[in-house]
Parts: sequence; structure tokens; C-alpha cells
Amino acid sequence: MKLSLSTAAAPGGELDTFDEACRARGLEGIELVIGPGDDVPTLAARLAAARVRVVALRVETLDGIPLADLARLSGALSLPLSLPLGIVAGVSLTDLARTFTEAGGTLLLGFATDLDQVLAVTTALRETNAPPDVGLAWELRPSSEDLGVSGAVLLTARERLGLVRLYGGGPEQRDQDGRGVGPLFVDLALSGYGGPIVLTPSRPEELPRWHKWLTSKNVVGCGSARATGEMELDVRDVEPKDRLGTILGAFRVLPRGATLHITLDHDPSCMYYALDESEPPGTFDFRKIGDGPEVWHAEVKRL
Repeated sequence: MKLSLSTAAAPGGELDTFDEACRARGLEGIELVIGPGDDVPTLAARLAAARVRVVALRVETLDGIPLADLARLSGALSLPLSLPLGIVAGVSLTDLARTFTEAGGTLLLGFATDLDQVLAVTTALRETNAPPDVGLAWELRPSSEDLGVSGAVLLTARERLGLVRLYGGGPEQRDQDGRGVGPLFVDLALSGYGGPIVLTPSRPEELPRWHKWLTSKNVVGCGSARATGEMELDVRDVEPKDRLGTILGAFRVLPRGATLHITLDHDPSCMYYALDESEPPGTFDFRKIGDGPEVWHAEVKRL
């Protein structure tokens, strides 16, 4: 799994600058949101000239954007394109699949953390014999959804799951502590999911916080880093029952050679034993830093 960032966090921003902010926070790449005013046929050339790391494409509305152009762009860049289920409600799933298959593109249909909805869409994909290049994107909203059903949703969607869009993280990470995001990351890792986890603002009102986070040199939160290949995680405000899952989930999305810096309010030695029991031998290096008494730190490097 790779943490990435949606350009929805900085609408209208320069791609090069956005890419630099992602690299500074140890994020793997960019989800490019395509809007009605974008010239879709020229986007491939623009991205090549910018030399940014794009992991996925995103469309929120089809107003004025030909679906065939999006399919061709997805095929030309070899990148998946996600869109909400609601904006294609009146389009035949068979026609959607044909459009993207003929263009060599990949379409990901966005669904909510709703078991009935994911059952309906996976059934439709199966009954129409949709090809593998039509999959699913999980639109995950911890601040407004019940993640108690996330295990069942993941079990239902996992064969077609190509993208997870996490509404939050970054500067909003502490707002979502205790809502089950950490254990969900663990479930995703154990399920074998290896696609992007895209961080995006939970609502437009949060954009000023994201702007401050992206431009600040002192960053905190899910997906933050002091340098490329490093991630910081403060679990002091996470409910005790969710702390281990949060740490394991963050560790499992690290690329090899990266380091997770953990801040806790108790001795982190127990974390070593949990990692030693759950992870394969020789895959991590653990180091405790300091002895409190109120704040402890630890570093876990993925080998």
C-alpha cells in the first residue's frame, strides 16, 4: 500500500510544487483531479512535461467531459481513473466497460462504506461479466461513516479493489483518531491490498488547514514526514484499543528502507514484541528513544 495525495487538497495549484510537497512528506505520488475546465486530450503531454509522480486520475463530474476522452487518457498514461458511482447512474455498466476496454484504460467505480451498496455494485460487475479493467474505489469517510462494517465491506470488495480514497489524514489525522482507521489499515494489509491510499480533504471547509500543512516545514499527521522515506505518527490521542492497529497499519504501508517515528505517552517496548510476533523475521529494526516519564519516542525502520 502506498500513501498518496489528491490535488483536491490544493485546487488550482502548480503540479510541480504539489509534487515537491508530497515528496517532503514521504508520500508516493499524486491523484490528479480532472475538472470540467481541463483540456483532457492535452493532459498526458502536460504531465510528461511536469515530470510528476501521478498514481491515479479522478473525476468528480462528467459535465462537459467526454467519457471516451477520459478512457483514452487512462489508457495513454496506464493509470486508473476513479469516479463516484452516482455520476454514472444512468450509464450502462456494459457500455462503460466497453469504452474503457477499447481505450486500454482502467475504470474504478467509487463506493461508500455501505455494505448494501458494495454488494449491489459487485453483483452488477459479476452479472455483466465486467472485465478486470473495471474495478472499485473505496470512498472512505471516517468522520461520517460507521467503520464497524468496514471488514465486511473489504471482504466483499477486495477482488475488485484498486484504490482507497481516505477523506482525512494529513492535518485531519487527529480528528479521526479512535474511529477505526488504524485497524482498517491492518485489515487492508492482511487482505493483500497493494494499491494507493489517497489522502483528500474531508470537506471544502478543511482546505485552509491543508494549505497550511502543505506549505509548513513542521508537519504532523497521517502521511507526514520529516524527509523522504520517513513518516511521523503521534498516537497519544488515539484510543488505547486502537493504538497497536494504528502503528501496525502505518508500518505496513512504509516502503522498504523507510522509518516510522512514533510518539507515545507510555513505554513503547511492548510495540517491539507486537511487531516481532506479527511481522516476518528480519523485516524491521526497532529502537526506543528516551524514557519518558510523560512522552516516549520510538523508531521502526522497514528493512
